[in-house]
Amino acid sequence: MELRHIRYFQAICKAGSFSRAAEAVHVTQPTLSHQIKQLEDELGTHLLHRLGHRVELTEAGKVFALYCAEILRNVNQGVTAVKDLEGLLYGNLRVAVFHSFSASKLPAVFADFASRFPGVHIVALQLPRTEMQESLQKGELDFAVGYSNPDDRNFVTELLFEESLMLIVGSRHPWVNVDAVPMQRLAELPLVLLTHEFGVRHYLDDYFSRAGTPLRVVLEMNAIDPIIAVLHNTALASILPQGAVQDSKPVRKIPLLHPVPKRQAAILWRRSGHRSAAALRLAQMISAAYAEDGGVAAGIER
Repeated sequence: MELRHIRYFQAICKAGSFSRAAEAVHVTQPTLSHQIKQLEDELGTHLLHRLGHRVELTEAGKVFALYCAEILRNVNQGVTAVKDLEGLLYGNLRVAVFHSFSASKLPAVFADFASRFPGVHIVALQLPRTEMQESLQKGELDFAVGYSNPDDRNFVTELLFEESLMLIVGSRHPWVNVDAVPMQRLAELPLVLLTHEFGVRHYLDDYFSRAGTPLRVVLEMNAIDPIIAVLHNTALASILPQGAVQDSKPVRKIPLLHPVPKRQAAILWRRSGHRSAAALRLAQMISAAYAEDGGVAAGIER
């Protein structure tokens, strides 16, 4: 068995057909079929059901696919480790970031890193919280910048900053001039909230579920700017992280009390797996940027 057999098999798993997989790995379909036949002969079992123009994994194929993915991850990590040992900082970094990347310190940090290490190509992905964690756990990301969950033991976290949630209202809201609002009173308001894939929404749903006072959510949106636009001309309100709403926006941020709702943003690493020199250096630069102002942040995690 050779590495190309594993790569070809994984390509078929992803593509669902021999023709699309052949295009992906840049070989002819007969060549790909022959290589898979060699693999099946060596294993002594069928890995695929051929169903016309598509294929499905057999039970043996499903089991083997799990090990193939891990093998290829280990090979890629091994190649990176060798390059690092040789002092070669080049290649690719894949990093997941929170949703308000553009309002945070991260763009400046990434630009600085790119100027210092032009041989390293960075892909920054804004991912929903669940997808961020799944991709990190599978080894598809070098690291992520998101909000930490103390109960999740699959990741190692490096704290960046702590941020409060705020009540956000426009000029027409009856509470626009109050100094602060207790958390429990939020249940009185018709709210525009982020959709359920956002970490802040998970936090709010969990808090008010435990309190036994469900929120009155009249509108859900999957981005911050549209929420701000709605609040600007209505008597509706929202709850967002402080740093996600810039002071220049036509809304007011009102502190929440009893308790003050806070979340911790962090660099998230997969607990096992290789950390390349490039990933470690970028993470160090991110940490240093937030340490400069004591961890005051602008960011929201999805």
